[in-house]
Formats: sequence, structure tokens, C-alpha cells
Amino acid sequence: MKLSLENLQSLVRCMVCNKKHRPAKMVVLEEDEKRTALHLSCDGCGASSLVFLSLGQLGVMSLGVPTDLEQAEARALYQGDPVSLDDVLEVHEFLKGHTGDISALF
Repeated sequence: MKLSLENLQSLVRCMVCNKKHRPAKMVVLEEDEKRTALHLSCDGCGASSLVFLSLGQLGVMSLGVPTDLEQAEARALYQGDPVSLDDVLEVHEFLKGHTGDISALF
């Protein structure tokens, strides 16, 4: 969805305090013709969220989830390589052979 941040501002409010987001606190993470992913930071309460907007037959739908990611961290995740099947298998094999406590992995 190619909407300006000013237009998106009217669609998206803070999930915690319901305050409108300023465009300066909105970061577009990914966008195509029918979908937009945003990271939002609220000036009012300081909460951050990831918001996914989708253009469907019934109009614009949104889904928001709270996050502790900063804008730069969210941007880095979206610009990174996707998790591959080999990555998943490698972690599975590692965990299958791990004999210690889960806290030892961190």
C-alpha cells in the first residue's frame, strides 16, 4: 500500500494509550501494493508496536502487536536474510543433542 505517512497517521493509533502517532515516529519496514509493515513509537506513553496494514476487498485492515524492538532493531530484522530451512534444521539438530539447561545456551 503506497500511502504517505501522513495518511497512515489517521489509520493508526497507539495500542496502549490510543494517541495518534506522529509521522516522525513511524518507520515503514516493508511495503508493496497491498501490504505495509510499520514500526511505531508512541510519544505519549513510550510504547512501541509493529503494525501490519493490508488492503483487501473490505478495505484497509490492520493488525498491531506490542514489541520491545527499537526502530533500528526492527529495520535490521526486515533487511536481514530470511530464516532458511537449513537454519531451522541446524538449530533442531543442535537442540536435540544439547544436554544442559536452557539457561546455559544464553
